[in-house]
Parts: sequence; structure tokens; C-alpha cells
Amino acid sequence: MPIPLMATQKLVVKRPYTYCRNPMTLGTTTAFYFGFAIWTGSLSGLGLSIIYPVVMLVYIKLIEEKELEQRFGVEYLEYKRRTPFLLPRFRN
Repeated sequence: MPIPLMATQKLVVKRPYTYCRNPMTLGTTTAFYFGFAIWTGSLSGLGLSIIYPVVMLVYIKLIEEKELEQRFGVEYLEYKRRTPFLLPRFRN
């Protein structure tokens, strides 16, 4: 029997989410896909390392952020205002 998925009930704004709103996308893109493409010298891997983040970022912007705004309201809008989308900001 599959485990039912439950949407997060609390907005998480602790590290690493204080630096950017999408650290997992940033990490998988740079550390895994781009790193693998460089390590193997693969042009197709390099293509994947470009296509994957574009698809993910479009999904996040068009679907996920709207859902988070509906679910968390002003709390998410404030978090969105003070926290960069993808490229981390390490200063206050």
C-alpha cells in the first residue's frame, strides 16, 4: 500500500533556505549534472546540465511558487521578498 503524500504544513525558512529559496535545485544542477558532464567530458551531459535546470526553474516559477503563495500567504510573500530565488546570498 503506497504511503499518501502530505503537503508541508509549515514554511521552512532555516538554513539552507535562508540563502536561497531553491538550494536543492541549485545543488543538483551544479554538483551532480554539471559536475558529471565536466568529469566525463560529455557534451550530452552538458546539454542535460542546461536542460534540467531550465525545466525545473520554469516548473518552480509557474506552478510551485503560486501554490506556496496560496498555502502560506503573506508569510511566503515576505520570505520570497527577502530571499533570492536561486543564486545564494550569504550576507544579511
